[in-house]
Amino acid sequence: MEEKYFYIQPETARGLLAQMKEMEAAKRGVDRQAYLIGEYAVLTASKIKLRNVTTRDDDLAYFDELIKTLMELKEQGVGVVPILGYCVEPNSENGNGYIIQSRAKGEELYDDSIMKELYVGKPHLAYLSSDTDAKEYVISRTNAISKVPQKHFDKFIRDIIVLLDNDILIDFNTKSNFFYDDTAGFQFIDLDSHTDYKYGLTEDKMDGREIAAYYGFTPCHYAVGTEVLPNLALDEKAFSIIDDEKLHQLALDNKTITEKCRTALLNNGISEEQLGNSLAIHKLFGC
Repeated sequence: MEEKYFYIQPETARGLLAQMKEMEAAKRGVDRQAYLIGEYAVLTASKIKLRNVTTRDDDLAYFDELIKTLMELKEQGVGVVPILGYCVEPNSENGNGYIIQSRAKGEELYDDSIMKELYVGKPHLAYLSSDTDAKEYVISRTNAISKVPQKHFDKFIRDIIVLLDNDILIDFNTKSNFFYDDTAGFQFIDLDSHTDYKYGLTEDKMDGREIAAYYGFTPCHYAVGTEVLPNLALDEKAFSIIDDEKLHQLALDNKTITEKCRTALLNNGISEEQLGNSLAIHKLFGC
């Protein structure tokens, strides 16, 4: 294995890798497994040499630059979870190895291993199963997010814009890529690629505010018929056994979250026109 540790001592990193091999994964994504050890997360990865799914980065120059940018943004107060280092098998085609990063504070915005039972696109999701009751979870978690202070929603939108302005790609396809902590606010994980503009694959640089206008409603639940992230729409059949009182509360809480997201977007310079274009293709639960 070739090792490259930026912000962690090699001895500490090797100790974490040794511990990880005696553990079971706590979380699993499409091509990664996460092992949580104290303040660290160790990720097994099979595509370290790929950026944005298909862009080759065989010498990992882009990845190294990204790691440094993330730490710089973290030091500026942006809610990113920095990568501390990695090791990779140099002869593996796409880069088998391990990524070590800080552990996000708090909990997932919404834990997709639980929420997948309620999503229209649940057959497409590959997460570890959970014994948590999804219907009780969505009600309690939505209520908790509805109580998040406006300043944290404002910063969530501001951080989206900053990340995109730095050509860092945000994966909005899973809500487990965002964490929330009462003190730290919203945090972003799974930041391991630049935008296509950075790689010279397009001549157009992303407009951070334009993207934020469409994906700034990530803390909300989508309803069937949304054109934004349709696989994450709540499956109406999954709610058939929830009593009317709880459904009414869920709708009210989601509407509160929607209003906080809308306010945060306006507070960060998104125009009424941009917001209107966004909401025209959204369908939000209970709104």
